[in-house]
Amino acid sequence: MAPLWPWLGAFLAALPVALAGHGDPIAQKYIVEFANSQTSSASFLSTLNKHGIQATLNHDLSFDLFHGGSFTLEDDKNEAAVIKQISSWAAVKKVSPVRELEQPKSEVSSVAHNSHARRSASSHGFRRRDTAGHESNDYPHIMTGVDKLRQEGYLGTGIKVVVIDTGIDYTHPALGGCFGKGCLVEFGWNFLDNTTDPYEGHSGHGTHTSGLIAAQSNPYGFTGVAPNVTLGHYKILGKQKVTYSTDIITAAFKRAYEDKVDIISASFGSYKGWSDEPFGQTVQRLAEAGIPSFIAAGNDGASGVFLGSNGIDNPAGVGIGSFNNKYSPLLLTGATYHTSNGTQQFGWQPAASHDFKNGTYGLYPGSLNTSIVNDSCEPWTGTHPDLSDKIVLIRYGGCSSRVQQANAIQAGAKNILIYLNEPGTYEFSAVNDSLSGYGMLSAQTGEKFVNLVASGADVTLNMTSAEFAKTIFINETNPQSGGQISEFTQWGPSNEILPSTAVSGVGGFMLSTWPLPEGGYAIESGTSMATPYVAGCVALLMEARGKGKVSPAEIKALLSTTANPNVFHDGVTASPFLGSVAQQGGGLIDAYKFVHATTKFNISTISFNDTQHIAPAYIRINNTDSSPRVYTIGHVGAATVFTLDGNSTIPKENKLGNFVNRTSQGASLEFSSSSVSVPAGESAVLKVTATPPKGLDSRLIPVYSGYITFNGTSSSDSFSVPYLGVATDMRNVTIMDTKDGNNVLTDSSTKEPVKADHQFIVSNQNATSEQANTTYPVFAPILSMGTDLLLVGVKSAKGGPILLISEQTALARTVDGISTAPTVTSWQGQLANGSYVPEGNYTMIVRALKIFGDRHSSKGYETIRSVNFGITYAPLEDN
Repeated sequence: MAPLWPWLGAFLAALPVALAGHGDPIAQKYIVEFANSQTSSASFLSTLNKHGIQATLNHDLSFDLFHGGSFTLEDDKNEAAVIKQISSWAAVKKVSPVRELEQPKSEVSSVAHNSHARRSASSHGFRRRDTAGHESNDYPHIMTGVDKLRQEGYLGTGIKVVVIDTGIDYTHPALGGCFGKGCLVEFGWNFLDNTTDPYEGHSGHGTHTSGLIAAQSNPYGFTGVAPNVTLGHYKILGKQKVTYSTDIITAAFKRAYEDKVDIISASFGSYKGWSDEPFGQTVQRLAEAGIPSFIAAGNDGASGVFLGSNGIDNPAGVGIGSFNNKYSPLLLTGATYHTSNGTQQFGWQPAASHDFKNGTYGLYPGSLNTSIVNDSCEPWTGTHPDLSDKIVLIRYGGCSSRVQQANAIQAGAKNILIYLNEPGTYEFSAVNDSLSGYGMLSAQTGEKFVNLVASGADVTLNMTSAEFAKTIFINETNPQSGGQISEFTQWGPSNEILPSTAVSGVGGFMLSTWPLPEGGYAIESGTSMATPYVAGCVALLMEARGKGKVSPAEIKALLSTTANPNVFHDGVTASPFLGSVAQQGGGLIDAYKFVHATTKFNISTISFNDTQHIAPAYIRINNTDSSPRVYTIGHVGAATVFTLDGNSTIPKENKLGNFVNRTSQGASLEFSSSSVSVPAGESAVLKVTATPPKGLDSRLIPVYSGYITFNGTSSSDSFSVPYLGVATDMRNVTIMDTKDGNNVLTDSSTKEPVKADHQFIVSNQNATSEQANTTYPVFAPILSMGTDLLLVGVKSAKGGPILLISEQTALARTVDGISTAPTVTSWQGQLANGSYVPEGNYTMIVRALKIFGDRHSSKGYETIRSVNFGITYAPLEDN
């Protein structure tokens, strides 16, 4: 079949430009992979200059596993033509755009924040109080079996782990207190200023993740998973830099190889869901060289299904989801409360401003109902005492805290404590300037105070300014979501129906180290925390079995098949059926079984793909033990989740307590045998045939999943292989919907849809900046699902070929209904080759490649045609 646009066939054939990536492309920056090791970055830069192409070298990325570099082109007028020229050279294997990524947004619950806490952290002199009655604050280790490995003496000794993050405060006593040979943090690199020093004293994320791997003993009674590892840190982010690029990531992985690390922990990501890109390829090549990479799945669980994160949509990457700690540790500002039964201590979280003045305050709850869902969301009515000398207690929820504050202030409140409707506390700053004092309590403390008042007790609070009060530690139970899948864990699968999350670690409500200038310790939640936790467990496996004895592919399969899946949880309520593999992967890591398992599987998770590409799967079971094994084969279905809700073609967003639409109706599986016997030192193969769930609305894109169980004679000899699939033909899934005014041409000035024959006066092509009184057509795509190729072109009303304006690759679906800037086409007459069209009337044509669509056939694309419009160039003298 002829190509859909006359130029496209030649374009695709001539260009080895990567048609996939992760993150939005950065203008004029490219990673060039060389055809062989004979070409160096310096010699390639010289070749560019000889051809009249002005460029600068950003990073030399060549090492044993990859030959290439990243470059910035200085000419932004003819970028596409230059890339086409470069790609035709024999010395070039592939050209890929450099893409911008960002760190997953983890939530800081509380920080030891004041000057007293900073002094105490450096001297290990904190006060601590454990209201839960638990002796150890290493409860995550009990959840995962790390505690049993500790009893066997495994601490990660001799294993070299690098964390790629925001930098580390290695002066922290719980992180060894020094940097270099003989220190806990022995090596590192700062990619922000190209030095060997990865120190960071303000941005806490990297210090926190590092502590989860290797924290030493401290006053709070927790330690890292593998405190005896040799730790390294590569700083790619910092307080002033919150995004980074794929060439820096590739450079960091190159350094990891050259530093001969055993394990990479990377708590970063962005959602794209396409697998073939330099970062993903580097992850794969390092895995083939024996170095596994553990990458955070992301924290956009509220944004729905099909948000596979970068790096883990490549089969070699190990994506990590999160489970919540069964306890909710809190680092709070100390205060006391008094009743007729005496005085007791409590903790509160201060706002960024509006500290309490030292003094004693009466307590007045806005409601005596601890389950109220709209406390102070309406103006107060009825009588109440003078509130000027009291602290008003309000339950969070039902409306914004600003509304709650305003209504309490109108009733006379000067000081407010808000208590949460979920575990923990968090940092906040939205405070009405009319208030004197404002702070936050945990749900348990707030409910306790309300119940005391409701019982008739006279409760007074003795507050000390947060600047001078002592930090206290409280370890509360977490009955709402403890031990459950963290609702923030990002959902897969990838656009290509590849599993995203392989296994989950403990990442919710995690106590760890924090930079000393910022307090020394903090509680943070995110897949960023679960990732180093799992990396630490892998260090224990390497210590137990020996480095190089278990390949990265085997490690990934072991992690997934030995894990413990849990029920679906929406952040508030547990369901009676298992949670989706698309979110939790194999389930919560079982570190003890992971380290000691003698049965191995050749696959971590099965993808049965969509209904048009479904095929049987073959599982190879390898018995490395000296005794034979017999396994009974079974099947436990998990939640089938609907990507769409029927009201929109954009995946449904999830809200706490009202998560993705789901059903327990799942696939049926057929096995080649009901049991498998595997002699010692040998293997066996099981064939699995899946039939997608029937009777479901395929237009809602049902994602089904479950677990194939292998039950031996004991629980320690039982395993499960996760699987997932999609009960629809993905080629029929809508990519660009024109409903609700989406995906239409708009006017840059009015932002309104363009009517037929609208005339634009655009800036002159020779103008040095945008001219006054000009407007231009804008196309801002809203992508219901990801597309591997988005083509924007124009066609003259007089006829002729479609002329390319832009082509973009590996795009994720739209999140929050907003087009990202790089996908927006703001057209002022210039084509991709740098030339300008003549004045006249045109139609803009946008084509998005369908998932699994044939990029060489018009049937493989969705097409949108705009109304006819005209462009005229403004006279240059008007500039």
